[in-house]
Amino acid sequence: MTDSLPTLVDAADRLCEDPAFRDAVWRHLTHRRPDADAGRLRTRIHPGDQMLRHSLRHWGDANLSVSQYYGVALQQHHAARQLLALAHPGGTEGLAILDFACGWGRLLRFLTHSVPPSQVWASEIQQDAVRFVREEYGVSSVPSAFNPDEFRPGRSFDFIWVASLFSHLPDALFRRWLARLLELLTPTGVLCFSVIGERLLPSNVPMPAPGIHFENASEIEELDNRSYGTSFVTEDYVRRAIAAAQGTGAGNAVRIRQGLANEQDLYVVPKDAGRDLGALDRFRRGAWGWVDAVAFDRGVLRLAGWAASLDEGPAESVEIRVDGESSEARVDQTRVDVAQVLGDPRLATSGWSFEKPFARPRIFVEASARNRHGDRALLYAGWLGQPG
Repeated sequence: MTDSLPTLVDAADRLCEDPAFRDAVWRHLTHRRPDADAGRLRTRIHPGDQMLRHSLRHWGDANLSVSQYYGVALQQHHAARQLLALAHPGGTEGLAILDFACGWGRLLRFLTHSVPPSQVWASEIQQDAVRFVREEYGVSSVPSAFNPDEFRPGRSFDFIWVASLFSHLPDALFRRWLARLLELLTPTGVLCFSVIGERLLPSNVPMPAPGIHFENASEIEELDNRSYGTSFVTEDYVRRAIAAAQGTGAGNAVRIRQGLANEQDLYVVPKDAGRDLGALDRFRRGAWGWVDAVAFDRGVLRLAGWAASLDEGPAESVEIRVDGESSEARVDQTRVDVAQVLGDPRLATSGWSFEKPFARPRIFVEASARNRHGDRALLYAGWLGQPG
């Protein structure tokens, strides 16, 4: 940790516990149960959460880091709940759901507001983390293991979600965990997992012939980097691994390009290798974006960023809420860099900016991207200025 990191962690914790921030997050949460209660939303992030610490080191700013953390969490929940509903069109009542490699609960804090906690199991190799999510969110917990053969939850699951684990595994563990998790599905169950596709492999790094490039480094320093690093994979590699795990000549799976946070690819694999997964064509990545510039100086708020959707191009608009007062920013400015990074030429006009004076020394700012389907993405939330 750097000397400034504890200070940033404290600032992030204060923001997460702020009622204005909780309200902003709640407004962006989709798929809520009818009995879901905003007052029960647990927004604190454990100080040991490596994903938050990674963002704090990168941005050096609590508002940006917490906004990024929650933006990814909300999109992950939106993706997982869509796939759960599309894979089980009869409804989610009674389904057993496993969040495998759940970390410190970035998904679980929301999943338990869209599915009863009694239907959710969490598993994680970090024992402090799995204890935290069990106590914080009221889910059942299952000890994980480095060796897939030693992972024995004692039951099967209708839906297994695995975000950002296979993106860290070397070849042998990738294949073994894939086979083990498929074994744990019910006959109508599906496994959903994310990978880092070859699109993100640096251009000066050649992809090995087998289709997987593994590097001994990750954002979680506590784990052995020989078995938990960073992996880039080709679609052909993943499909061959799925076919081997299913015991079929050609694996049955659906690939959703950049389905997780517009970055990692999602694969949906059924227990039944003959199952039709055509319903997954209705999956939407949703709105996305970022605030690149934030300033509140001499009573003037200035924001700039980008907002888009890989489903349909530039976002319809960006809503700016300041202490509950709503304004709108048009999305029509040139952002060739966004189009290049996300690999979609439609996004070259996804930029936006906003400027407005406020006669208060301190304001709470919330920025949201909205697309034509009505999806919303949290781009930024936090206090700016000094108390009067």
